[in-house]
Amino acid sequence: MKEIIGLTFILLIWYSSCFADAIPTSVLEKYKQIIALVKENNVNKLAVLIEYPLKRTNPLPDITTQKAFVTYYPIIFDDAFRQKLQNYSDSCVFEHHFAYGLVGGVFNGDMWLNEDGKISAINYLSEEELELKNQLKAKIQAKFHPSIREWKENVIVGKSKNLTIRVDLTEKGLRFVSWSKGHSMAEKPDLILFNGIQEQRGSMGGTTWTFINEKWTYVVDNVELCETYDQCGLFLLLLFNNVAKNTIRLDEIK
Repeated sequence: MKEIIGLTFILLIWYSSCFADAIPTSVLEKYKQIIALVKENNVNKLAVLIEYPLKRTNPLPDITTQKAFVTYYPIIFDDAFRQKLQNYSDSCVFEHHFAYGLVGGVFNGDMWLNEDGKISAINYLSEEELELKNQLKAKIQAKFHPSIREWKENVIVGKSKNLTIRVDLTEKGLRFVSWSKGHSMAEKPDLILFNGIQEQRGSMGGTTWTFINEKWTYVVDNVELCETYDQCGLFLLLLFNNVAKNTIRLDEIK
């Protein structure tokens, strides 16, 4: 698994403590090493311990290289986050689908390591990064068609050779929009649906967002854990009267 990011960690924040006895010693030692590097502001060594791309919440661009991480480091690891990390203890580490996150105590999924001990996700947003996010959001909204210009948070964006889709959290709840090939997001969407339902995929990992349009059901399925590469990824499932009619693989974009 490349990351635990987005909405998955929200399900875990209610844990007040974790189960360090079940966490591999190598992971706990790696966390201590990472905390020490953050305390020292040793950015170059820390950059080696990142699993790239390091995703940032939409519409912020992902961090794809060690050089980019070194440049971006002060924005993520502000004084408040660096101080928060000093509260680390082994009891704060929680295992979820073979990833290890800071969930207990003062933490609510701020950082995750993979099985190799590399940082696979940072869910913390500094004030500076939040401001950057809001600036990008405003620029994007200004270019969008008026019918979809307002949203609170973008959940996911996907694209295939014939289709572009978005799921956004709006004042009216989850919203699904789609455009056919050759149309941009500045144009009126082919389809706008509200009242989406979000569900976690349980032990398999990932999230689904379901939208109903009369007899048609549109399911955006983000699969995190799978046995083969073809089974993992982002998909749009189309059902008519609850009978599967088509499955479209999507590339996640921003």
